[in-house]
Amino acid sequence: MPLPIAHGFLGASIIAAIHPQPSKRHFIPLFAGAFLANCADADFLLVWLSHAKSWHRAFTHSLAFALMLCLLPIIVFGLSRLRESLAYGTAFASHGVLDYVTTKVGGGVELLWPFTQGRAGLGLLGLSELPSRMTGVEIVKALVIELMIFGPMLALVLLIRYVVVRRQYSAHGAI
Repeated sequence: MPLPIAHGFLGASIIAAIHPQPSKRHFIPLFAGAFLANCADADFLLVWLSHAKSWHRAFTHSLAFALMLCLLPIIVFGLSRLRESLAYGTAFASHGVLDYVTTKVGGGVELLWPFTQGRAGLGLLGLSELPSRMTGVEIVKALVIELMIFGPMLALVLLIRYVVVRRQYSAHGAI
């Protein structure tokens, strides 16, 4: 279970890669993507209210739930904002996928809910498993590791996006 920093950087990276042409306020979509990539953990509210840990990593971490959230703006705004809706929906979906990829302990995620309530985890990287049991030093170490993995990834996506956009503008004589 990665810490919020990893989820946030991954969500922002997805927005940087997919979102339509950046505007003067291009950091706002990045922050929105980082926020959405952490929203699946709002299921902790259900854990707190019901005192049942089984709610965590359940339906809010599934691809179907992410798809439903992706379809809402398409229904409200129509297909004119399809690319934005897909970007934000993918940023949200990244949470469940990242938890799936990195889960070694803790039972995994219900990635394929509602088709199955079975939990799975690929366990490629055991990032910050069970942070509630980690010491402060271990949490700082996990934060540094996640920054070293996901920070450069966001920087690379932003650099590629910048180069591509500059080439598009120069090809059209805008620069």
